[in-house]
Amino acid sequence: MPARTDAAADWLAVRPTHAMAARFVDWAVDTEGSSRSSALIRIGLAMLFWSRWAGELLLYRDQSPAGLFLAANFFVATMLLFVGYHSRVAAVWAGSVGLAMYYYFGFQLGREPWTHHHAYLLAVAALLIALTPCGRSYSLDRYLAVAHAERMGVPPPAERGNLWGLRLIVAQLSVLYFFAAFDKSSHAFLSGARIEQIFLWFYDGSDYPAGLALPATIVSFGVVGLEYGLAFGLPFRATRRYLVLPGLAFHAIIYLTLPVYTFSATMALLYLAYFDADAVDRVIARLQGIGSAGIAREEIS
Repeated sequence: MPARTDAAADWLAVRPTHAMAARFVDWAVDTEGSSRSSALIRIGLAMLFWSRWAGELLLYRDQSPAGLFLAANFFVATMLLFVGYHSRVAAVWAGSVGLAMYYYFGFQLGREPWTHHHAYLLAVAALLIALTPCGRSYSLDRYLAVAHAERMGVPPPAERGNLWGLRLIVAQLSVLYFFAAFDKSSHAFLSGARIEQIFLWFYDGSDYPAGLALPATIVSFGVVGLEYGLAFGLPFRATRRYLVLPGLAFHAIIYLTLPVYTFSATMALLYLAYFDADAVDRVIARLQGIGSAGIAREEIS
C-alpha cells in the first residue's frame, strides 16, 4: 500500500477538529427543540421585572418626562412579555427598557440599587430570550396561531424553534459564574474576611463573635470552588447532574440570608436554559397527563 502523502496525513489530523467544530456549531446555532422552556423563562422574566421594579415605577414616583416615559414603556413592554403578544418584539422592548433604566436611574441619577448587577442581568436575559421561540407556547401568540389554523383548516404550528438564544443564556451564566469566582479568588475573600464582614453587617452588629474565622474561611473556599464548578460544569450533561442541586441550593441560601433576592431568583429561573428543551417538554407533558404512557423516559439531567 503506498505511503500516505503529507497532505493526506494533514487532512486526517485536522478531520477530528473539523468534526468537533461542526458538532459545536450544530449544538450552538442549528439545534431546534420545544419552545416550552423558552416560554416559561419569558413568563418568569416578566414576573421578575414586576416584582423588582413595578413599585418603583408607579407614575407618581418620578414625574419627570424621562421617568414617565420609561415607566410607561416598562409596564406596556412587560405586560406584552407576560401574556406573549408579539413575544419576541416584547422581549427586545422590555430588555431595552431595562438597560435604559439601568443607565438613566443608575448612572445618570445615581439611584441605588439600579446600578447593581441584577438589573443588568434581567435586561440582558430579556434580550437573549428574544432569540428563542418564546412566543410559540403559553402565549397569546400561540392562541392566535391555533385559532388561525382552525379557521384555515390546517394543523396548528408546531411548538418548536431554533434554540440558539438558550445557548447564549448558558454562555452568559457561565461567564457570570467564572468572573464571580475570579473576583473572589483573592486573599481578602479566601481568608474569610469578606464573609466575616457580611455576617457582622447583617447579623451580629459590631461585636466580633469568637470562632468565626475558621467557618468563614471554609465557606469562602466552598463558594469559590462551587462557582468555578458551576461555570465549567453546568453546560455539560455529564457534570450538570451533580451541580444543579448544589447550584440551586446556593442561590436559595443567599436568597434567604442576603439582599440578593432578585439576582438569586433570576439565576434559578435561567437554569432552565441548561436543560434539553425536548426533555423539559416531556416532563411537562407527563405532569399534565398528555400523551401516551410510554412517552420518553429520559429525565432532565
